[in-house]
Amino acid sequence: MTEILQSFIDTAGVRAWIALVLLLVAAVLSFGAAVGIVRFPDPLVRLHAMAKPQVLGLALALAAIVVAVGTWTAFWVVLPIMVFQLFLVPVSTHMIARAGVRSGDYRHEDLLVDDTE
Repeated sequence: MTEILQSFIDTAGVRAWIALVLLLVAAVLSFGAAVGIVRFPDPLVRLHAMAKPQVLGLALALAAIVVAVGTWTAFWVVLPIMVFQLFLVPVSTHMIARAGVRSGDYRHEDLLVDDTE
């Protein structure tokens, strides 16, 4: 594994370091999202940990792929992935919030205004 990584760094140079930094930041964001999903108390609060850092983490991971490969073909391959992610994450988080509200699995006392009543 280390030989493959070393040969990639030697061949690609600065692009490899940029890709590695992007992947590390993406991993930290994804780990933060996972910790938030486990630690936050109800689905309405978990939505923020689920959607926001995960989308940015995926965007950085896809950017790392484009930087590492360094071709326009790689960009056009990862672009639909990001577009679909940006369209589907709001829909999925809305459905999770709706299910949480319908099941009553949220803290009523923390809401300033409850528009569902």
